[in-house]
Amino acid sequence: MGPSERRVIGSLLLMLGLTCLALGLHTGQLSQVAELVTTVFQTAIAGIP
Repeated sequence: MGPSERRVIGSLLLMLGLTCLALGLHTGQLSQVAELVTTVFQTAIAGIP
């Protein structure tokens, strides 16, 4: 897989992520996602000695 193909795949993944973020903002589910992310980061930070 060449560099240009990787760039295309990366761009598609970025657009998919931005689309999902926009849909989450539109439907009002962003608070649930933010709560999930903070829970994941809290448990990850707690595991660091």
